[in-house]
Amino acid sequence: MRLINFSLFTFLLVAIVSFFNAVIADEKEWHLAYEADGINVYKRITEGSKFFEFNAVGNLQGTVSEYLSVILDTDEHPDWVPRCLQTQKIEKISDQELIIYAVYAGVWPTSDRDYAARMSITSKPDVQTIRVDIERIELTDVIPGTTDRVHIPHLKSSWIFEQIGRNLTRVELRAHVDPGGWIPSWLVNWGYREIPYQFLKNLESQVAKHIDYKLSLAKIPVDPH
Repeated sequence: MRLINFSLFTFLLVAIVSFFNAVIADEKEWHLAYEADGINVYKRITEGSKFFEFNAVGNLQGTVSEYLSVILDTDEHPDWVPRCLQTQKIEKISDQELIIYAVYAGVWPTSDRDYAARMSITSKPDVQTIRVDIERIELTDVIPGTTDRVHIPHLKSSWIFEQIGRNLTRVELRAHVDPGGWIPSWLVNWGYREIPYQFLKNLESQVAKHIDYKLSLAKIPVDPH
């Protein structure tokens, strides 16, 4: 009888461990969280964090160079980046590396958020792909010391642009953010489902505005005098 009980206990223990290992492995895979207008937003659990990592993907109108131009135009970020109040270039290290400072509006009743980050640009010469990595850095000389803003403790995101057609770009945004301060993680994770979608839709609209502006300039008659 003891042998049977021990065997049953061992079987149940192995089954439970296997189940939880499968759950953990499954949680590390991407799962669809939101989809609209041909844009898919995926989420997954990041080890050691209570906040989801998100990945938004869509095929958008425009060229890689047009999308890169909008991303690098930090002064215009408040025009299209969700909840962005301010973005400024602090230092240009090289043509491929910048230091930026950004401020985002908090959702009532929470405070606004800010951070300093390093923006790095890499490209693959064999394919028409450009990647822009943005990672939060410590920069006490940039971030105001006396402010009611909450300094974001962790931010790591990547924009990946791949030319897939004459005027079509595969745009991918990967992001993992800890907003800091006192906000329930479930509320942040719930709200972040649609924000990556809004990033891509707003970015595509901003690119379209730039294209329309260039076309309007081209139609202006040139005064021969």
